[in-house]
Amino acid sequence: MAASVVQSANSFLDRMFVGRLGAEALAGVGVGSQLLFLTMALAMAVSTGATAIVARMVGANDRESLRHAARQATGIACVLGVAFTLLGYLLLPQIIRWYGLEAGADAQARQFLSLALLGAPASFLMMGLSGTFRGLGDTRSPMYASIVATVVHIVGDYLLIFGKLGLPALGIRGAGIAMALSLWAGAGMLWAQLWFSARRELAVPALPVWSWWKRILRIGLPASARTFIYTTSSVMFTGILAATAAGTAAVAALPIGLTAESIAFMPGFAFAIAASALVGQALGAKNERLAERFGWTAAWQSCAVMTTMAVVFYVFAEQFAGLFTTDPQVKALAVAYLRINAITEPLLAFGMTLAGALQGAGDSLKAMAATFLTQWVVRVPLAYLLAFGLGWDAHGAWWAMALSSGFSGLLMMALFKHGGWKRVKV
Repeated sequence: MAASVVQSANSFLDRMFVGRLGAEALAGVGVGSQLLFLTMALAMAVSTGATAIVARMVGANDRESLRHAARQATGIACVLGVAFTLLGYLLLPQIIRWYGLEAGADAQARQFLSLALLGAPASFLMMGLSGTFRGLGDTRSPMYASIVATVVHIVGDYLLIFGKLGLPALGIRGAGIAMALSLWAGAGMLWAQLWFSARRELAVPALPVWSWWKRILRIGLPASARTFIYTTSSVMFTGILAATAAGTAAVAALPIGLTAESIAFMPGFAFAIAASALVGQALGAKNERLAERFGWTAAWQSCAVMTTMAVVFYVFAEQFAGLFTTDPQVKALAVAYLRINAITEPLLAFGMTLAGALQGAGDSLKAMAATFLTQWVVRVPLAYLLAFGLGWDAHGAWWAMALSSGFSGLLMMALFKHGGWKRVKV
């Protein structure tokens, strides 16, 4: 939870600094960040697979398999980090065209992404190590790494965007450099914590072996596909926003809304991580009843926290939006985003947390299918229908987000209650 709060603060301050550069810069960073997240989709596969397998080994007290799983996860993360960074430089600038941004926002997105992408290998390493730590039941180490990364990011933003302490004012390029530096700082901190611990042998990456590739990625790839589905649908959703009458203002309002809403849904990620580790450990100890209790308890706690925070950003929506922009149109759209999406936040809590529980059990395929239904079958077509078919413009897109989030929660509750995840082998 503390790590989530730190990450939320990071997003808040980053958007505040970038927002001072104008709506085009805000839209550019929003799009660039989405595409950078796309390169991390496979990193999440390694992280999810490592958490599920390590948690099972902890529950079963199988130390040898635990050591192999952790070292293989780190080795696979390193190889994929380099490969996907190179691929990102080849493909992502072309993908930016699909957004249909206005010329100024398009240029800002390209400038940001060209430098921020340098941090992608560190992101892979950081996520692979985080998966191991969480499988061990240690969420403090990733929290400390998040704090270090956040401090580097915010200080870097302040110094490099605006040119403080004698440094040049780099604007959007400074934001990209700051992001890359923060990812390397976080990865270095996480690796150091493992190296200087009693589990030093887990910090040494092993040359990836095909049998471990299959074992880790069999669990992790559906989780990676979830991220890919979400990110690609976000590209389409942003394209719909760009085509509305509000245009760039709507695209600029989206990252503001997402950042402010993160006050609610980042704790949901925290409970999903807890559920993933605890469900995996309980299944490793062959205690299915305890695993089920962990899943539902985490989901209800997540719902309580996220509902409380949803009330906060509903009531103070104007104040939150005002932190990021002074543009009246962008601010009004961001306020509408926050108040509409607050309505289904309790169901979103169940969706997020129970997806984590399923992934911890190794049943990430069902979570992937649910994400596909939510994003591509419900959200994108509904956004188009409401925005253009009914003429609700950007407000219709916001309603599509809210309704699809509610649908996701109900679907995940049904899948977890069914109980098929208890029989998955890792």
